[in-house]
Amino acid sequence: MRHSLMLALILGLSGVAANVYAERADSNKPIELAADRGSLDQKQGINILEGNVVATQGTLTLHADKTIVTRDTQGNQTLQAFGNPATFRQKVEGKNEYVDGQGSRVDYTSASNQVILTGKARVKRGQDLVTGEQITYNTVTEIYQVAGNNPTASGAAKGRVTVILQPKAQEKP
Repeated sequence: MRHSLMLALILGLSGVAANVYAERADSNKPIELAADRGSLDQKQGINILEGNVVATQGTLTLHADKTIVTRDTQGNQTLQAFGNPATFRQKVEGKNEYVDGQGSRVDYTSASNQVILTGKARVKRGQDLVTGEQITYNTVTEIYQVAGNNPTASGAAKGRVTVILQPKAQEKP
């Protein structure tokens, strides 16, 4: 059974929302891809990279076992990354902090501005953490949805979402 939660307010307040805090200049930088092997189909607009795939765009770094990048005739791109897990890390705007995420699969579609992390998905910033079987977020509306996860060592029941929010640090007088 899958549960969905609207966590935009919680995530926005806690600082977990990756796009809200990501380096703004990253989206204007080129995407660089490196892997052990790859194939390109210019006619179909499909690029497949396998083996120790590393994709970077500014401060964003993605690691995966395999990626499939497609581009349609309108220039819209989709990226599918697979790994055990596939991971990403991006610097927080104006701070020396990073947002980290992972899932066995990471999908991004530029046309819908949507990122979906699937399979033991997690997003972490500082000590704040969100986990679930699937985390979906829209990079424009900044709305997150989290679907339930499998049982964890912490005892979370099957189908439940876990959100850990640390208290805000108190300023010393």
